[in-house]
Amino acid sequence: MSDLLWIAFERTYRDIMTQFSPQDNNGVSNSEGLRGHIAAQPDLLVHFGADLDVAEISEIGDGNLNFIFHVRTPKVQMAIKHAPSWSRISRGTRALTRDRLGFEARALRLFRELAPLHVPTVYTYDADASMLAMEFITPHEILRKGLMAGQEYPDFADHISTYLANCLFNTSDFALKPSDKRQLVAEFSRNVELCEITERLVFTDAFVGSDDNRWTRPQLDAAVVRIQSDPIVRMRVEQLKLDFLTRTDALLHGDLHTGSIMATSDETFVIDPEFAVFGPMGFDIGMMIGNLLLGFFILPAHGGSDAQRENILNTIETLWEGFVQKFATHWQKNRDGGVFAYANFAAPVLSGATDAFLHSYLARVLDDAVGYAAVEVVRRLIGRAHVPEFDAIKDDDLRARHEAQAFQFAYNLLRSEENINAIGQMTAQARAACTV
Repeated sequence: MSDLLWIAFERTYRDIMTQFSPQDNNGVSNSEGLRGHIAAQPDLLVHFGADLDVAEISEIGDGNLNFIFHVRTPKVQMAIKHAPSWSRISRGTRALTRDRLGFEARALRLFRELAPLHVPTVYTYDADASMLAMEFITPHEILRKGLMAGQEYPDFADHISTYLANCLFNTSDFALKPSDKRQLVAEFSRNVELCEITERLVFTDAFVGSDDNRWTRPQLDAAVVRIQSDPIVRMRVEQLKLDFLTRTDALLHGDLHTGSIMATSDETFVIDPEFAVFGPMGFDIGMMIGNLLLGFFILPAHGGSDAQRENILNTIETLWEGFVQKFATHWQKNRDGGVFAYANFAAPVLSGATDAFLHSYLARVLDDAVGYAAVEVVRRLIGRAHVPEFDAIKDDDLRARHEAQAFQFAYNLLRSEENINAIGQMTAQARAACTV
């Protein structure tokens, strides 16, 4: 953990910002700079009025790309996200288009229409300043942090399955007219730079090899060599990558994991869809499941109980089952898009055929999701961007023991020639991996 990447994670906002000119940050290099920006923007100022002078402004972001400010007055709280012309994780060495925030704003507004209980409100988006102002979610916490602390979220599976079913079905050809779908696909296909990051970090570097990769050495050395040289695994990952590159099933969040969820015991909000692009429905589902599985494997190292681990697996099963049920409801009620439009298949003689198609379609989504979940587990263990659940464990041998279990589980999934036909098959394999 002494490489440049980990140093970047450890650096504070102030340390990073002082290395760049104010022009790189549109003059918003501190709280007063942001205060001045708000005062000059009528669409923002209207929310604060005279209270802006006494507003408390703090930088609260801990992500890889952007900066997030919390602006608070006695009456109003707001989150303002700023995208500089470089990625935060690179400390300015990697240029990125500031347009990325525009894709996030567009996706948030669209997802908010489709899942209003689970997506924050966007107030304004300023393309020139690369500023996105949105609802500040409180008292919610990042789901990843809560799970690490042993918190339970009894409604999370229901909420996230609602979000996934609503957003994936209603941006697919099952719900959209062909012309509307093509326009959306074209719009989000311009999110080129962030898609390239996904393609490289998720599908390529961890499996092909990269100087940016890091893992627990020497404990995982043999496992890394094995997975990078296994032709069956490499072909499976490449096929998943091809599907991500070429399929436009639905609009994806693109980076859906436990760090992009804010939750309480009875509310769930999805944030940060800046990687939004059209792709296979199973991608978003698999990314979420993969991150839940990472939490499952490392939880004992944080003092978690067997019951808490079982709760994570139950959450995964309930998430998938809820998605299937809600997607099927949309299929019955909202199927008026370019394909399988209900009006064209209303005859009773055709209903059995369409039901059979739905069953096979969801089976493919599950198979995709399992594959993407396995890819996510591997790349978070040996790629560039790890997860705090594992990196927080300072005992290398203890961490490596749990990493090896998760790694073997994912390796087996990617190498298997048999499809997962039920979510319980995958969770059973996760349980079994912990006994080895």
